[in-house]
Amino acid sequence: MLEESALEVRRLQKIKGGSFTLSLPKEWVEKRDMKSGEQLAVVEEEDGSIRIFPIALAAERLFEVTLNLEDYPSLRALEYVIGTYYIQGAHKVTIASKETISAEDKQRLKLLRIELPGMEVAEEKSDRLSFQVLIDPSIFSLESLIEKTASFSLHLQEDAVRSLLKRDFQLAAEVMERSKEALRHYRMTIRQVALASLSKTLAKKVGVRSCQECITFALVARDLNRLVYHSASIARHVSALKEEKEVSEEILDTVADMSKVIYEMQEKAVQAFLKKDVKLAITVMGQMKRLREKEGALLKAVIGEIRDVDTAVVVSMIARDLRRIAGYAVAIADDAMNRKLTPKP
Repeated sequence: MLEESALEVRRLQKIKGGSFTLSLPKEWVEKRDMKSGEQLAVVEEEDGSIRIFPIALAAERLFEVTLNLEDYPSLRALEYVIGTYYIQGAHKVTIASKETISAEDKQRLKLLRIELPGMEVAEEKSDRLSFQVLIDPSIFSLESLIEKTASFSLHLQEDAVRSLLKRDFQLAAEVMERSKEALRHYRMTIRQVALASLSKTLAKKVGVRSCQECITFALVARDLNRLVYHSASIARHVSALKEEKEVSEEILDTVADMSKVIYEMQEKAVQAFLKKDVKLAITVMGQMKRLREKEGALLKAVIGEIRDVDTAVVVSMIARDLRRIAGYAVAIADDAMNRKLTPKP
């Protein structure tokens, strides 16, 4: 067996017709049970080196896992593990048990199909439940998924703040529910990133050109997910407001003004990432100082004007969530910089 650290030097040979040949290590060929005449794929890497592998390995590898129900202290723990395997690119996940799996437990596990896009029940027995992901990953580019999640995030922030300005508790509840759909998109995006990192063929299909770019897609997906979280958090705080407690128009106007600035920061940051626009990314970063000043003015007004402690706390928490959304918009701008400003191979 060849050691990974072993370096073998082989001589390049020129043959008739102008082509060149290079002999392959005997141990490498025998280990893979390869025969004379078998086809090999040759791929040039970014650094100029070449990668050689049997054509049979060029097909997408399917990742399957079996989990024993008895190994987990609770159904929640098992659900978390299934979700993690989904994100890591598992094609099929099977839950097996030494005993009959109760109808109640199966029903609860089946609800994971709502949270994990493309996952469906593939097999069901008294002591076994299998899920299979039916989505073809090659048809979803990472840029399109990022764009979709960003759209969710922008609308969530807009509606969450509107629910405060209009004291619309029904809208706040709807925002919280809608954030779950954005979370589904996040999980699917991270799954695509994981699959792209495992397959250069798939990476090209979904628009990833290098390992470095794969990392930036993972970072921007994470940052977008945090934007969604804080917009949903604003809606939760609105739901906690007491309907009879008034908030002055001045304070609400300041919140609306902050939200407008942050909305623009979000929008520009995502565009900077998608277009690899460094100047636009720098513009987003430059807006953070202005946003902090608006947050400071809002908090002073809250302390000076709102007498009800619970209401003051809720409005302050909303201000904090808005500032954090701005912070993650800056993080996305940073992701854009890292996507664009990479060393050439």
